[in-house]
Amino acid sequence: MKKLLFALPFLFLLGSAFAQENNIPLIEVEGTSELGIMPDEALIYLTLSEKALKVADATNALNKKTKSIEDALKKTRVDGYTFTVDNYYVNINRIYRNNSSKDSGYVASQTIKVKVKVADQNLIKITEALHQTTDMTYNMQFNVSDALRKSSSSKLLELAIADAKTKAEVIAKSLGLSKLQVHRVSYSSGNVIMTVMRNAKAMMSMDMSESYQEPTFSPEEQKLTDRVMVSFTFSR
Repeated sequence: MKKLLFALPFLFLLGSAFAQENNIPLIEVEGTSELGIMPDEALIYLTLSEKALKVADATNALNKKTKSIEDALKKTRVDGYTFTVDNYYVNINRIYRNNSSKDSGYVASQTIKVKVKVADQNLIKITEALHQTTDMTYNMQFNVSDALRKSSSSKLLELAIADAKTKAEVIAKSLGLSKLQVHRVSYSSGNVIMTVMRNAKAMMSMDMSESYQEPTFSPEEQKLTDRVMVSFTFSR
């Protein structure tokens, strides 16, 4: 009983605070921002696979192919790229024919990811090295790096806050209100990237005796967005 009597004044004060908060005249607006940024890195994904009657032969052939690609990239002397290998699998090579299946050795496969800065000559050297190494397909995606996105965060937030302030001022002027003051700011989203990726696929088999032209790349501008909620008090 004593605990209940002790809690009642606290609940009363808490309820009074909420009531006062609800009685405060507010203009609540959402400020948004958007920046167009050119991608500063390219991600190249390569999928490799090798078949053999024995697991060891399939994996050895796959490792040899991977090593040849890694060595070819090192010879380009391009700085700042990363070379990673993951998604390693060894499966039975099962062939289906005439409603029946037959096991014929094994298939070893893995994915290679190469991340390189979007500088024309760097990207050209990397892709040329891949062209000349072995037969495979690749997928290229242009991306805004974490470093560039973080460096743009402050500008995006400033623009979102300015947008909220402008909207509140327009509302106040239209309704004949004055003396706007910030009452509350709610921010939790962080900037969001609206990814617009241009994918490039090509067979990496090339006869260097044929007429050759350097590849050209034209990444599209990507959009970074942010938002913030701001509440303003006012006088009538």
